[in-house]
Amino acid sequence: MRPHPAFKGRAIPTSHVLGAVTLKALSVSDLDRDFSAVIDSAAEIKAANPGSNWPDGLTREKNLIDLAWHQREFEARRSFAWVIENAAGDYLGCLYICPSITGDPTAEVTWWWRKGAQVSRQDFRANVIEWLASDGWPRLTYKVQES
Repeated sequence: MRPHPAFKGRAIPTSHVLGAVTLKALSVSDLDRDFSAVIDSAAEIKAANPGSNWPDGLTREKNLIDLAWHQREFEARRSFAWVIENAAGDYLGCLYICPSITGDPTAEVTWWWRKGAQVSRQDFRANVIEWLASDGWPRLTYKVQES
């Protein structure tokens, strides 16, 4: 699998401190925490994404497949998914950066929060935008939307 052209030769961090939270690349080793967080937060995730039925029907096996896909995409530098953790290592949600597959110089940036996550959403959004404007990221139009 070849990297997305905008990310070829770029080292995207698998771990990154972003304000009061830490991002860690999502992987199959996160299965239990991720599945629990998604199922606990299903109503909030669907409410933030009208018309979407995810995560209806999600099973541990399907979630494992999703996590393996996210992990492989990250390793190939095609798209990027991180667990959002607080200082105690609690699973607060996930952040995704998905470059356009059509060749457009854009990337979708979304995230969701675990039900009850204690985090300043405004600060998180500002920190994500600032991070994406740094030299570590290619010059794309990042379409930022909290899920």
